[in-house]
Amino acid sequence: MHKKLALLAALALPSLALANPYIIAGAASGTADLSDIESYYGPGHDTDDSFTRGIIGIGADLNPNLAVEASYLTEGEVTVSDGTQTDTLTNSGVQFALLGKAPLTPQLNVFGKISANYMNVEWQYQDNLVPVNNYTVDDSKFQLGYGIGLHYQVVDNVGVRVALERIQIRDAIQGAGDSDVDQVSAGFTFGF
Repeated sequence: MHKKLALLAALALPSLALANPYIIAGAASGTADLSDIESYYGPGHDTDDSFTRGIIGIGADLNPNLAVEASYLTEGEVTVSDGTQTDTLTNSGVQFALLGKAPLTPQLNVFGKISANYMNVEWQYQDNLVPVNNYTVDDSKFQLGYGIGLHYQVVDNVGVRVALERIQIRDAIQGAGDSDVDQVSAGFTFGF
């Protein structure tokens, strides 16, 4: 898999040299769908399905209506517990995205985003009554993502953006089921 990612990056470098590169820095807040895990617990469980994460990456405007980005998404953690046992799911990874942009004004544009997310998902089970039953399982694979957002160019090299997106996490770990992630992000772009 790493060879494929390196090949993809090598093929993209010549086109990026002709583009307008920028750095991305921001944060996201979101929720994860934990219904598959909650169904095991039945009534009387506690769920914390919200998370926050940092986002840092690079991007390039290939033309006024098309951009590519690669970002690192820091870990987001969510839990389901009934007091004696707890399931914790964490997800983090690398996002490769294609943005289609439409200008609303010379400084403001709306964008649509489709992404391939190489996500590492870890499922940790903790049994407080019988600790020998504790275990951790993790898996990494590509997951589809999509979203929409607004980007405002404050000055020539600095922009502000907000976005709403979904990362589909499908069958990441046997038994955990699907746990799609919805997140709202805000951040800056710094051109160079």
